[in-house]
Amino acid sequence: MKSTIKTGIYIAIATSLAFSCASNPKTSNNSVANDSNSMSTELPSAADLYSDKANSSKITVLSSPKETTKLKNFSSPYVIKVEDSLGNAVTDFEVTVVYPSSRKDGKIIYGESTIVTNSEGKAEFTPPAPECSFNSEIRFFPKGDISDLKIKETAKANTVSAAYKVQTNLKSAGGIIALVDFNQNGKAITSNPVSSSNLLMTLMKLGFTRIGNIDLTNQVIVGDDAKIRAKAKEIVGSTSNFLVYGTVKIDSTAKTADGTAYTLNGNIKCMDLKSGEITFAATKVITVSDKNDWNALDKARKTLASDFANEIKYGI
Repeated sequence: MKSTIKTGIYIAIATSLAFSCASNPKTSNNSVANDSNSMSTELPSAADLYSDKANSSKITVLSSPKETTKLKNFSSPYVIKVEDSLGNAVTDFEVTVVYPSSRKDGKIIYGESTIVTNSEGKAEFTPPAPECSFNSEIRFFPKGDISDLKIKETAKANTVSAAYKVQTNLKSAGGIIALVDFNQNGKAITSNPVSSSNLLMTLMKLGFTRIGNIDLTNQVIVGDDAKIRAKAKEIVGSTSNFLVYGTVKIDSTAKTADGTAYTLNGNIKCMDLKSGEITFAATKVITVSDKNDWNALDKARKTLASDFANEIKYGI
């Protein structure tokens, strides 16, 4: 399949008009006047032109690659097709691709490229070998200058997406977990860290090895990342590469027709213990109910652990 990849996202539409008028300065009784019957033409704006292009075409994702592992290439490209309103293939149609490319302070940074459809209206995009893990999406929309708010809104309405999954390559790198549970009164529970244990067991089911729990309760409560790292390294030395730490608090408890409902608020960070960099952060709020009060809280903690484990698999 023939396709062209171009870098950049912006297109510029520039139009200049030159008008010339002639007058005879020697004839004071004559003047140049506009013909009342003449037609004045207002050129369409860049936003109007983009809207016509975007709304008269349709982008479809034909195929997506399977998820990959950090630092490994995807096994196949993303393939899209562009058709007009009659279902005909659109040739030489420029499509912007926005995809996860890196992380900074735990947040995803997106890269952008341009692909161009071939004679069949198809185009391919193979992302660079991912340097980070992601559980995100890749987006495709007609190329346009989205610094223009009207064009940006039109682009958003004509965007299609597909899953973009890259799991971590640190499953056997060695890691430690330190989650602090809080009771209904908002006080930290300093013994029997249920959430840490639940997360540990869930990560092991996902294939993580050389991981375990440590007690960083005092440091996590204070919330000083530097002190958390120092204490962790004091406990485990250089045997672990990453640390998952945070808090699990009870936002509310309510009696319902089903029994009792618990709403938990969990916040975690993942730190590279060698560099001290925060590679990933997540917040989850979940509500679980059960006829039995204790079961409701237990299920809520396990549900939260499962959600966090999945985030970690695609986050560190």
